Amino acid sequence: MLGQHYHPWSISSVADDTSPSAWMHSLINVFSWRQAGTGQLHEMDIIFCRLSAISRMLLHPYFVFDGPDCPQLKRGKDVVGSTFPRLLVQRFQELLTAFSFNWHMAPGEADAELANLQSYGLIEAVVTPYNDALLFGATCIIRSGTPYSTRYEDVLVYSSKDIENVVSLELGDLYLILLMSSVDAEVIGGAAWTLPVGWQKYGFGRSLLRAAAALQFAEFMSFVSKWRDSVCEVLRTDPRQFLGCRHYELARIIVEERIEFPDPAVLAMYLLPLTSWSDNGRPPITVVTSRQPDLTSLVEFCSQYLDWPPDVIQSRLVDARAGAAVRALLQVSSAIINTSTPHHHPPYPAARQCQRRETAT
Repeated sequence: MLGQHYHPWSISSVADDTSPSAWMHSLINVFSWRQAGTGQLHEMDIIFCRLSAISRMLLHPYFVFDGPDCPQLKRGKDVVGSTFPRLLVQRFQELLTAFSFNWHMAPGEADAELANLQSYGLIEAVVTPYNDALLFGATCIIRSGTPYSTRYEDVLVYSSKDIENVVSLELGDLYLILLMSSVDAEVIGGAAWTLPVGWQKYGFGRSLLRAAAALQFAEFMSFVSKWRDSVCEVLRTDPRQFLGCRHYELARIIVEERIEFPDPAVLAMYLLPLTSWSDNGRPPITVVTSRQPDLTSLVEFCSQYLDWPPDVIQSRLVDARAGAAVRALLQVSSAIINTSTPHHHPPYPAARQCQRRETAT
C-alpha cells in the first residue's frame, strides 16, 4: 500500500538524513538564524530529545550529512542559501557522538549516499522528508507525519515497488516528472505539474532513461533532439488521448523559448551522483551497528552547551539510560547474528550501465 502507516520498531537498520538536514532546516525556521547558530538554545534541546527517543528504538540508526560538494541546484532551484550555521552542525555531530550514533559526511548529497547504503544492503530504509532519495535509487523511504515532533510512533512508508505497482510509475517516469518540474514554472505557466501523470503512458521518461544509460554523450544529445520533437508533437496532438487535452502553448514555449528540456545537467546529477563509491571509492562502513550512549559525555554536553542545572540533567537523562539498555540488547543481538556484507552493486540498472560505460572509456 502506497504511503501506508508503519511502526518502526521492527526495522533492523535505518539511515537518517532527517536529522542532519531536515531537522536543522525546520529548527532554523522555527527559531531565528541569529539564534540557531549559537548551538546553545532550543534547537539543541529538541535535537537531544529526538536522539534520546531514537536511542530507545529497536533499530540501528545511521546518520549522513550533506558534504562539501553537495550540488548547488535542486530540481533546477538554487539551494546555496540552505547551508546551516557551522556551529550548529558541529554541536549536532558532537551530540551524535555522545549518543554513540554512527555518522559520516557524504562527499556530495546525503540522499544519494543514503540510496547507495540501502542498495548495498547496509540499511533497510531511508528516513527523509525528501522524495529525491527515490530518484537516487532508494527503494524504501520513511517519512514522519509530524516533522516537529520528538515522537516516532506513526510514520509513512513509501516503496518504489508500490509506486510502480500501484500507480504504474517506473524510475524513468519519475525522472520525467523531475525534469518537467525543474523547468522554470513562470516560463511554462505552471502547466508542467499537470502533465506527467498522463505522460507516463507515452513512455517518454522510460525511453529517455534507457538512452541516457546506453548512449555516449554526443549520441544522447542527438537522441534528445528527436525525443523533444516527439514530445512537442504529442503535446500538440495527444494522439492516444492520454493527456486529456492538447497543450499547444506548452509545445510552443518549448520550441520558441528554447528551454533546455530535458536539462542534461539535472539528469546527470541523479544518474551519476557523487558518493563515497564514486571513482572506485570505498564504502564508508561495512555494517551498521549500535553502541551504548556515553552518559558521561552526555552530562558534559548538557552542562556546557545546553546550560542545564544538575537536577534537570538527571531527569532528562532518564530516557538516555533506557536507551543505553536498548543499545546493549541490540549489541547482543548483533553478536549472535552472523552478518555478512552483500554483493555491491549500483542502486539501479541505469547507473550500472553508466558506470560500465565510464570504465570502458
